[in-house]
Amino acid sequence: MIKILSTLGWISIIGGIIIGFIIGIQVNWLAAFTCWVGGAISGVLFIAFSMMLEYLEENNYYLRELLNRTQGQQEPPRKPLGNSKASLKSLTGFKMNSHE
Repeated sequence: MIKILSTLGWISIIGGIIIGFIIGIQVNWLAAFTCWVGGAISGVLFIAFSMMLEYLEENNYYLRELLNRTQGQQEPPRKPLGNSKASLKSLTGFKMNSHE
């Protein structure tokens, strides 16, 4: 897919230049300029999208490699920290004053 998008981008750029020259000679140079700009923009977008897919595939490869390396390294079970319910009996009758 990456090579197809990159190839389409280059074909769009080169095709826009060639068609622009043909239209410029036969019709006018304003239409040729429009073909050049349109071909360049669409070609750059195709090439940029292919580069993004290439980086995405590279990141996917590295993430899968890290996942495969870390699956064998399981952490040992931790000891329980104790009773999670705290006793608040020592605070019965405590009142806060407004100056505290």
